[in-house]
Amino acid sequence: MLKRILIIIIVLNLGTACSRLSKKEEGELEKSRFYNSYSKWELDDLSDKLEEHKKVYGYTPEVIKFRFLLNERAEAKEKLEQLIKKVKKELVDNELTTLKKHMSKNLRNTATLDELTGIDFTRYRVFVSKTSFEDKVARNIVALNTGEETFYFNVEFKYENHVWEVVKFQERR
Repeated sequence: MLKRILIIIIVLNLGTACSRLSKKEEGELEKSRFYNSYSKWELDDLSDKLEEHKKVYGYTPEVIKFRFLLNERAEAKEKLEQLIKKVKKELVDNELTTLKKHMSKNLRNTATLDELTGIDFTRYRVFVSKTSFEDKVARNIVALNTGEETFYFNVEFKYENHVWEVVKFQERR
């Protein structure tokens, strides 16, 4: 009788140990899903995954960590959108102060700024593509249109120390 009880206890413990292991693996999988959405700036998707995870497992350290990171990314995205709007408005008004302020200091960008300084932007219509995000880098395309001609520029932003910087502003050929 004692032998049977011990066997039952051992089997039950093995079953719970195996289920704990699979929950741990499942937790690691969810964590990686959080990171993929986070690194690709899929903020709505990340928010949905966090809510779903929170309903099943409650507030885990990963949920708390990624909720904080989500809020930080949402703020960074808003800052970039404001920067793009401000630069676009200033270009239409023939101003380059914000662009100069946020442009990284390298030889190519300095030469590009020198070229842009000599252009009268009041004759151009400015179009900006949807921004694509990848880890700490964002990219878009700026088009300057005169009606007859259109000039395209690849723009690359980098987010460091809570500030967006234009690291590449290059004409497409």
